[in-house]
Amino acid sequence: MATSIATAQRPDNVPAELVYDYDLYEAPREIATAYQVDLARKIHAEAPEIFWSPRLGGFWVFTRAEDIDLGQRNGDLFSMRDVILPAGASPQHNIPLEADGPEHIAYRGILQPVFMPDRILKLEQEVRALAIELIESFKDRGHCEFVGEFSAVLPIVIFLKLAALPLTDKQDLMAWADAAVHPLKQEDRVWGYGQMSGYIDRLMMEREHSDGDDVISIIMRAQVFGRDMTREERHSMILNVLLGGLDTVMATMGVIARFLAVSPEHRRQLREDSKLIPKAIDELMRYHGATATARVITQDTVYKGIHFKKDDRVLMQSMFHGQDDRRFPNADSVDFHRQDVRHAAFGQGKHRCIGAMLARLEIRIFIEEWLQRIPDFGIADGELPVIERGMVNSIRKLPLSWPVPG
Repeated sequence: MATSIATAQRPDNVPAELVYDYDLYEAPREIATAYQVDLARKIHAEAPEIFWSPRLGGFWVFTRAEDIDLGQRNGDLFSMRDVILPAGASPQHNIPLEADGPEHIAYRGILQPVFMPDRILKLEQEVRALAIELIESFKDRGHCEFVGEFSAVLPIVIFLKLAALPLTDKQDLMAWADAAVHPLKQEDRVWGYGQMSGYIDRLMMEREHSDGDDVISIIMRAQVFGRDMTREERHSMILNVLLGGLDTVMATMGVIARFLAVSPEHRRQLREDSKLIPKAIDELMRYHGATATARVITQDTVYKGIHFKKDDRVLMQSMFHGQDDRRFPNADSVDFHRQDVRHAAFGQGKHRCIGAMLARLEIRIFIEEWLQRIPDFGIADGELPVIERGMVNSIRKLPLSWPVPG
C-alpha cells in the first residue's frame, strides 16, 4: 500500500533523536536474500531501540524482544482495539482480535471449541491428502510458482472445510482477502472488505438457525455476556476467522519455502530427522518474523524514559523480536537445535493466536510431504522471489524448480 498517507509532524512528546523514517509498506520487490531479516538487523544496528516514524500519521516502533514481550502481554496499557496501521485503515472492528480484557476472553471462548486440539488433530488426514494432491499436480513438471499453486491454496481449502463452504468459493475468497490484506491502495482494501462483507451477510442468513458444528454456525447461535450476539458482532467474528486463517499461514509457508530452497544443509537435516520439523517450524518463524500488529496506548505513561501519550500507536513487529541477539544468540543464523525458540509471531499472552495449532499442523505437513516428494529444489534459474512488506511480510511470488528424473 502507498506510504504517503498523512506524514506527521513530530509531536512534542517525541524527542528529535528518537525519530527514524521507517517505511512499513514498501513496494513489492525482488529479493536475493531474506530481505526482512537484513532489514531488522540494519535497524537494530542504526536506529533507536524505541523510535517514532512520521509515516502513516506517526507511530512508535518497538525493536527489542523485551519491549515487544511487554507490549504483547500488557493489554491494560497496550490496547488491541485497532491493530492495523494507519489508524482506522480497517473498515470494520475485528472481533475477537480487536477486543480487550473480559470482552476478548468472552468472544474468544466462542471460537475455542473449533480450535481445540482434538478437533484440529482430526483434520490431519485431510490436510495431508490436500498437500499431497497439490504437490503431485506439479511434481513431474519440475517447477511451480509456490504461492499461487500451493501456499495460497492449502489454507483456504482447509478453512472452507472448517466453515462448511463449497470449494467453488475459493477463488473469490482468495481475491477478496488479498485485496483486504495486501492492498495497492486504500480503495483496494475497502473493495476487498466490501466483497467479503456481502458474502458474510449471505452466509449469516443461510445459517441463522443452523445446528451444525462448523465455525459459522457456532458463531450464529452463540451468546455472550448472557445475551445473543448482535448482527454486527457475529459479522465481525466471521470476518476475523476468515482473514486470520488465510494470510498469515500463506506468508509463513512462503518464507519457509524460500529459505529451504536456498539452504540444502537445512533440507538435509529435516530429511534425515523428521522429528526436527516441529522445532524447525518455530526456529524459522523466529528467524523470519512474518507478522505484526499495532497497539494503542491507553493512558499517558513513561516507559524507559520516553513519554507516551494516550492514543499513541505502537507497532509490534515479530521480525524485530526474532532478530534480537540479546534474546537469541547468533540470531541471524538458523539452528534447528536452538534451545530457546519462543518467538512472537503468534502473539503472546491472552491474545496468542487461537489458530496457532492449525497453522503449525498445516506448515508441518507441508514440510513433511514436500521434502518426501521434492527433496532437492531451488529458486528457478533467472528468477527471484518477490516480497511485499506491511502488517504481514509476505512472499508474493516464489518460482521454484527441481530436477525431474528422465
